[in-house]
Amino acid sequence: MKERIEHIKAVQDNWMQSEFASPATDSQIEAFEKTANVIIPESYKVFLRLSNGAELFGGDCQLYSADMNVKFRINYDFSDGSVPDELLILGFYNSQHICFDKRYNSFIFYEYEDYDDISEECLMFSDFYEVLDYITDIATT
Repeated sequence: MKERIEHIKAVQDNWMQSEFASPATDSQIEAFEKTANVIIPESYKVFLRLSNGAELFGGDCQLYSADMNVKFRINYDFSDGSVPDELLILGFYNSQHICFDKRYNSFIFYEYEDYDDISEECLMFSDFYEVLDYITDIATT
């Protein structure tokens, strides 16, 4: 994960700058999970331990934090309740929510598809590393 973050930081085009927050501690992550009544997937916890949220590629992507005191925290739904409760919202990329779906143990890009058709309609990734690779590939090609 650290290498992926360093690769993103190395993208120097002015409009594609990325900002990373200070790391979250394990106790902050655990407290957030307890307070928000959520379980954060392990590969996203790895990211949070390096950066407790981020804004990538000039704001095209926002990755949410485990911090109850900020607006863009895990499970923030900018579409006012359009995301099914079964999905854990971790951020957004363009107009799509980056979510974790417990049914499939997968990360998905969700844009208001019918919940029962997610596996056919949405991009799915096995871990958060793949999500970052996908976003980086799209942004830098």
